[in-house]
Amino acid sequence: MAAVSTLLLSACAEGWGFPADTANGRVNLTYSLWDNVQQAGYQKSIDQFEKIHPNIHVTIEQIPYGSYQPKLTSEFISHKGPDLFWVNTPWLGTWIKDKVMMDIGPKIKADHVDMSQYYPALVQLHQHDGKTYGLPKDWDTIALYYNKDYFAKHHIQIPAKLTWTPDGGGTFMQLLKDLTIDSHGNNANSPKFDKNNIKTYAINSANDMQSSYLNYLVMNSSGIFPKPYGDKVSFDNDKGIETFQYVTDLINKYHVAVPGAEIGPNADGSTALQVFSRGEMAMYQAGDWNTNSITQGVTFKLGVLPLPTGPTGRASVFNGLIDAINKHTAHPKEAWELEKWLGSATSQKIMGEGGYIWPGIKNLDVYMLNAWKKKGLDLQPFLDEALGRTVNWPVSPGINEAITDMTRELGPAYLGSTSVPKAVKSAAKVANHDLKTGAQ
Repeated sequence: MAAVSTLLLSACAEGWGFPADTANGRVNLTYSLWDNVQQAGYQKSIDQFEKIHPNIHVTIEQIPYGSYQPKLTSEFISHKGPDLFWVNTPWLGTWIKDKVMMDIGPKIKADHVDMSQYYPALVQLHQHDGKTYGLPKDWDTIALYYNKDYFAKHHIQIPAKLTWTPDGGGTFMQLLKDLTIDSHGNNANSPKFDKNNIKTYAINSANDMQSSYLNYLVMNSSGIFPKPYGDKVSFDNDKGIETFQYVTDLINKYHVAVPGAEIGPNADGSTALQVFSRGEMAMYQAGDWNTNSITQGVTFKLGVLPLPTGPTGRASVFNGLIDAINKHTAHPKEAWELEKWLGSATSQKIMGEGGYIWPGIKNLDVYMLNAWKKKGLDLQPFLDEALGRTVNWPVSPGINEAITDMTRELGPAYLGSTSVPKAVKSAAKVANHDLKTGAQ
């Protein structure tokens, strides 16, 4: 009788639209992410989780990055979507406004989760109005990957300290000129240098907020926002225009950065990486999330240098992901168990040891560092920047649209077809419109 009743209940459960595994006492959670390399690491972590929680099964849903935010947003509108999902900071403010993520603050307090183990900036990044939307699980900074073989071939010495000034001074500019070589073998310091026939450029100067210009804005007493969740940008001031002039002059005046015409006015990161991988660019300024793809694509010895120090010191954009719990999950208790696990030292150690991420738990960074040292690459500059002066990704509803429109308006300045002040003012105007619209 008991067996028959169980079968009937299971059949009814499926007929009523509930998953059979839920009816049998086993909950299935869906966990959405976009990185196929990290997916392998998270599968290892989740395999351990399922051994400890035999009543929970987790299915990883891998969605290409370009489709990720639109797909999840459309599902959230219908109160559907994955139980747990990665949140990238450009969408954070809008998803908080739209109330699609669970406030886990009460659960953190009830289970005595130690938030002091995480980088404070990451915790603050994902809090708003007294609510917390996820446990930090990783972080990233911006630095300079460089071609060691190229440096050695041309006997180029790295300065003890890289410095830059908005007028083109500093040791960084001297290094960039040494690295930029024309088809006749002359570098950009030579009076014979042919700017129209450059064989190898020093660097990329991307029309990209995170990997490029926000770092320099902060180092020159400017930024994007005066405060988080603002509805007005702050980069259209004298210091901001001066900074944009510098990063575009690297292309159009000093000819040490790959022209926008070659890699596109939006300086797509994948295109710049291809130029670097071919040996046509000596350094590649990018975030540490690129490490796997870079090492797989180059045939030369690779090194990493910190960003140059600007007028107010050195600074890097600091960002990280959280796993958010869908506010409408049918399994909030089990989803919280998975959230806690992915934010735990055990899971983050697995990810660090595998070389997948810099753990959000501060004292576990050594595992990521050692994992890559064993592969012959020292990522210490990224860690030095994380422990130094950083600026969080700007958060506000509408920031994703604002950055898209800013990129479009700044594009002509990177191409050299319009003045920097005009492009900056235009970019600020469209960004302010997007931010005010997004806050409504």
